[in-house]
Amino acid sequence: MTGRERIFAALERRIPDRVPLFECVIDTRVMQALLPGCDYFQFNEWIGLDNVCQNRSSWSRDNVEIIDEKRGLFRDKWGVIRAFGPESTPAPVEGPIKTPEDLKRYTPPDPNAADVLGDIPKIVARYKGQKAISAICRDAFFNPAFLRGMEQFLMDMIERPRFVHELIEVCLSHDIPAMERMVAAGVEVVVFGDDYADKNSTLMSPKHFREFILPGLKRCVDAAHRAGAYVIKHTDGNIMGIIDLLVETGIDALNPLEPQAGMDIGYVKEHYGDRVCLVGNIDCGYLLSEAPASMVRALTRETIQKAAPGGGFILSSSNSIHSSVKPENYLAMVETLREWGEYPLKFESNQPINCNLGSHAQ
Repeated sequence: MTGRERIFAALERRIPDRVPLFECVIDTRVMQALLPGCDYFQFNEWIGLDNVCQNRSSWSRDNVEIIDEKRGLFRDKWGVIRAFGPESTPAPVEGPIKTPEDLKRYTPPDPNAADVLGDIPKIVARYKGQKAISAICRDAFFNPAFLRGMEQFLMDMIERPRFVHELIEVCLSHDIPAMERMVAAGVEVVVFGDDYADKNSTLMSPKHFREFILPGLKRCVDAAHRAGAYVIKHTDGNIMGIIDLLVETGIDALNPLEPQAGMDIGYVKEHYGDRVCLVGNIDCGYLLSEAPASMVRALTRETIQKAAPGGGFILSSSNSIHSSVKPENYLAMVETLREWGEYPLKFESNQPINCNLGSHAQ
């Protein structure tokens, strides 16, 4: 199978020739350590990813307005002040919507602007028909929260519910057409990347998620499907309180099933694997960043053993291959997939492999 065929089979919960390997963001330092002098495309081909992405967040750093060069602050195209840091996505610092009156005067970015597509045409020309072409997009949470400020946006759900709906609508007026343009340009797998949870629980109650975020997410999922793309819903954290709602939107896959947030891949496979493909589950915190390679191999094998039977599983990190990931650990993860991920799976028994993370598994 080609990488494209492999990813598509898994997203349709069929059995491919082997478990696919997927990643949206890989830090340059990790790539250079493993393959010195490479660019992203050379590394993608060398490591054997089955998808290809823009390898950046869903907005461009090009032509940003610098606010404070010393502190790395700039204003992005949404008007959000962000700070450049060590990772690929600069952290939001301050949003421009201070009051409901600000929203009345606010104009979102142009979804028809050139930077929306970025390198997608180049990627499509190079990999069409070979690898699954993916892109990170936004749904109904991150952009409204960044415009308002995360804490204030969550408080608004209680204090100004109508305003929250209006703010989400303004953002979706950009985000849905922008996503549709990406799919029209050749993107085949849309990853809606808004995070709804931390390691303990969702950032808002399931009731508020259902009222404010779910309708917009559903519209995004439906629009992507109408445009002809598969949908992977990415959200970090413990999402057990809303996982049924997410699956009911019709997403094709759920990612990244963060193990350090209590997302048990075996449980999710048993209870949801017949309705949604599972993507991820290899901890990019302690496991990939600090643990010995032997532990990475053991836990990657255990994850495959739990999630791969019957198809519908794609191996990936629990967020991204960020700058703190040990290159040798990422390579150990990939090599373990090559050894144990081929169908029919060659596990000798169904007994779980015990891997004690000790004090780090908190």
